[in-house]
Amino acid sequence: MTVAHLAQTAEVETAVHRLAPQCKVAALLAFVLAVALVPHGVAWPYAVDAVLLASVAIAGRVSPGFLLTRLIVEIPFILFVLILPFAAGGDTVDVLGLNLSSAGLWTAFGITAKATLCVLATAVLSATTPAPEILVGLERLHAPRQLVAIAGFAIRYLQVVLDEFRRLQSARVARGDDPRWLWQARTAARCAGALAVRCFERGERVHRAMLARGFEGRMPSMGLGEATAAPLTWALALALPLAAVLATIAGRSVA
Repeated sequence: MTVAHLAQTAEVETAVHRLAPQCKVAALLAFVLAVALVPHGVAWPYAVDAVLLASVAIAGRVSPGFLLTRLIVEIPFILFVLILPFAAGGDTVDVLGLNLSSAGLWTAFGITAKATLCVLATAVLSATTPAPEILVGLERLHAPRQLVAIAGFAIRYLQVVLDEFRRLQSARVARGDDPRWLWQARTAARCAGALAVRCFERGERVHRAMLARGFEGRMPSMGLGEATAAPLTWALALALPLAAVLATIAGRSVA
């Protein structure tokens, strides 16, 4: 977890932050489903979804910079969809002197819009809800305990991996290595291998420590506070995905 993320979740307190975690997780799942079901060839439901998401981000005082950094993960998908207007068949349209497939353009637009909205929605949730509370929300929604446990281990172990990586980087720099140059890729590959071995060994040590403390394959309950939320809390949390669902239904009716 980065320092910026810690600051985002620790120094800001809004009504969005105070919502029960299970309500926010359920709202995210419903919103993502509504966005995924927007029909092909219709654009205006995405605009509605973007306005709804922006309103929640503003209410939760989520910084635009935080959201933009989260969009980096979808760059490989964007590079892929750029091929679709050239590779898809069917009718073509002229765009800046290029003959592009109309169906390919709509497909590329739909994939980009859906991926962007889903990534931003996830970023808003992570900015307004600490990771342990997200796991609590999944647990209260009766998600499989094994999946919740795996997610909890992944979140906790990520910091361990980052610490190991920083130590390797510090050791390289202390020995006069400069990882900025292309011809040092061989050294970087060796460091990646060493990092994998260290992470595997650290995982074994952590597992042995857990067994020594009585771990029997199931995580203890992570419930924090009341396990139920008031009907008003559910209504507030589900207002956004309900509006997104209505926009999707309206879009499918006119598609």
